[in-house]
Amino acid sequence: MRLATVVATSIVLALVTGAAAQVRDEAAEAATDEQIAALIEQLGDRQFSVRQRAQQELRKLGFEAFDALVEAENSDDPEIAMQAGYLVRQIRAAWTADGDPQPIQQILRDYEVQNDERRLVKIKQLAALPEDKGLRWLCRLVRFERSPVLSKQAALSILSEEPPDDAAWNRRAETIHKELGRARRPAARWVDTYLQAHSDPAGALAKWSELAEAERQMLEQHPHQTHSQIAMALLRRQVELLERLGRAAETGEVMQKMVLCERGDSASLTELIDWLVGRKSWDVIDLVADRFSASFEVDAVLMYTLCEARLAQGNRELADKTAEKALKISGDSQEDHARLAERLTDRGLVRWADHEWRHVLALGPLGTQWDIIARDMLAANLHDRGLDREAADLIKQLVEAADNDPAVTQLIRTAQQLEGNLNVFRAKVSFYLSCHADAQGDAAQRRQLLEKALEQDRENVEVLIALYEVTQQEPEKRADLVKTIAEVIEQCRGHLEEQPDRPVYYNNQIAWLIANTEGDADEAIELSRKSIELARELGESPHRLGGLLDTLAHCYYAKKDYASAVKSQEEAAKLDPDTQSIRRALTRFREALAAQQSGGK
Repeated sequence: MRLATVVATSIVLALVTGAAAQVRDEAAEAATDEQIAALIEQLGDRQFSVRQRAQQELRKLGFEAFDALVEAENSDDPEIAMQAGYLVRQIRAAWTADGDPQPIQQILRDYEVQNDERRLVKIKQLAALPEDKGLRWLCRLVRFERSPVLSKQAALSILSEEPPDDAAWNRRAETIHKELGRARRPAARWVDTYLQAHSDPAGALAKWSELAEAERQMLEQHPHQTHSQIAMALLRRQVELLERLGRAAETGEVMQKMVLCERGDSASLTELIDWLVGRKSWDVIDLVADRFSASFEVDAVLMYTLCEARLAQGNRELADKTAEKALKISGDSQEDHARLAERLTDRGLVRWADHEWRHVLALGPLGTQWDIIARDMLAANLHDRGLDREAADLIKQLVEAADNDPAVTQLIRTAQQLEGNLNVFRAKVSFYLSCHADAQGDAAQRRQLLEKALEQDRENVEVLIALYEVTQQEPEKRADLVKTIAEVIEQCRGHLEEQPDRPVYYNNQIAWLIANTEGDADEAIELSRKSIELARELGESPHRLGGLLDTLAHCYYAKKDYASAVKSQEEAAKLDPDTQSIRRALTRFREALAAQQSGGK
């Protein structure tokens, strides 16, 4: 009884204290509102000193006075309207303060003078910062960004994150309430409803449906204040909330609204189909394919996205027929098919990229720039799937043709991407064959082929890593190899200076080599993070970002920070789900983390 009384008393005290705090907060807000209103009125005072003091005070209040100043820009008093507009521009120019974290200041530097495209990139960079470090400033953009579209994009970037536990949710909610508590923009209401949906999904559903419908109507009536992807993002949230509540039968109508919002560009259509595949909404996919058939007929990436959907549906025959249609879109141009294969790879459609790479080889002739690239890319994909004998044969055909025909050798020498170095190809043949020997359990053959590969190309990172593994019990050979590895790392550093336009590649190469052999793990982590940061700034594809995150995970693994390794590798697998080496590494990292947590090494 005593415990119950104490608990009840504590709850009552908490409620009373909370109510009192709320009253104080509301009183403080009212006082601030009155103060701001009085200062704005003084902007039109006859005395210059009064106007100047009011301007200084409002500037100090900064974003607290922003909403009222925006309204004052429409004042009947021309002096107040002019001064309010001046202050609004000044406040917007100061998105950060001197005490803000350096990454925040770096991202938001010159934000106000950027065009909308660059601002959106910066919004995404804020959202990509770990542990909600950019959340406060995202909220600020939701509330104060002059563009309603960018305000909504900032809100969507907040909505896209799902904190891992209740403690993280509480911290996120506290920041959001503090920054957006007084905001009235539509995007701020989305964020508020997003928070409610976490704790009370049933209660939030009606609000979410209302918000999604309002944005859909906004798209029809005032398209300059939104765009189709924003409206569709809200409708997706509505569908996901219905599914969470076990009301999936009600999602069909919402999905049809999404199709009606769709404007038919390639990027949004592929995104929509991918999302629908995840829900096995085959009827809606058929509706999309029918409604935008003209777009599919001229866009091979879209057509291959539909192929993937047909495979997921279990209809291999229809997928193959659709793939044949896609193959014809690029005609007989070897370059066009190669470019398409690169786009498909970036989209993660590796199966269909291989389909196009093989067609590039069929178009010929052997040894052209695109033939070389096709063999290299297709061989790498086959290696990832453990088909190393086939990978070796692809490259071997090129080497043998060059050895037997000077014309092919000349073609290779004019292929700028690979600089005509035949030893690079010979080393790849040896490496793939060594992997095949390893799969067959032939350790001696593997070792012999790796040593041959190293003689052919001492800069092949994968060969160096494999040899580092096989020389574990040979101190002298390991020591010589470590020297070679150090030389290659220094060569990569030199390439960074010679080719400053390729920092992502060389930073990643150094980090990958250190992570899988030996060296300063902290430096490897720093370089890997830098490559990811640069890649995000450059807008690299999810597929490429997945590969870079795979490197970062290996760097953490080398440092025995298995929790961080798993976290990075899970993100890599999410961005690049089709690369099998990423999935295999994720399994290994999870096993290491489990052993560490259970008291193992």
